[in-house]
Amino acid sequence: MAVILRNFNIVRITDGKKVVNCTVVQMCPDYAVIKYDGKKYKVPYPIIKEVIGHELLISA
Repeated sequence: MAVILRNFNIVRITDGKKVVNCTVVQMCPDYAVIKYDGKKYKVPYPIIKEVIGHELLISA
């Protein structure tokens, strides 16, 4: 099963120990730039497990 990513998707990421939900800010050929707790991180695609929503659909 393929995961289709777009900017501002909320994705679930796991490193085997910790699972976090974060927002995709930018997509690059080898990694996605995600925003988590106000900071940006480069994350390789294999550790993105699923898309769980879209930032514009979450109510404040």
